[in-house]
Amino acid sequence: MTAKKIQQIDFLPETRPIPKFDKVMLIDDSEADLFINGTILKAMFFTKSIQEEMSSEKALNYLKEITRLSDVPDVIFLDLNMPAMDGFEFLMEFNSLPDFVRNKCKIIVVTASPLEEDRHRAMMHPNVIRYFVKPLDAFHLREFIG
Repeated sequence: MTAKKIQQIDFLPETRPIPKFDKVMLIDDSEADLFINGTILKAMFFTKSIQEEMSSEKALNYLKEITRLSDVPDVIFLDLNMPAMDGFEFLMEFNSLPDFVRNKCKIIVVTASPLEEDRHRAMMHPNVIRYFVKPLDAFHLREFIG
């Protein structure tokens, strides 16, 4: 019995889609929503990394401490209804951040509020580019990233 030679197989290079964004921040006081939204973003190859914050104060403090442009999230997914500092207060404080943070960061509101008044108020902020009513879904994201 002679041994058969095993033929070398060349594998194709990585075929996963390239993420649209380098860094995303999720701000929501609900662990379940953070998990769901993070899972959707990862499944859609939306971003290379996700930072989760359960309070807008912690997120704001992080953004205030940034000194390098590469540490600034490209997109922030922001819930409006949170204890202590809500999403609208976060948006007001966001205006006081350094220019390099505000110029890079875009904000997508993801909230349970279907009220047109809340949508209008949020969309008045110059960095808010979308307003989605929870739950976040792949169809909304697909439309956004084109």
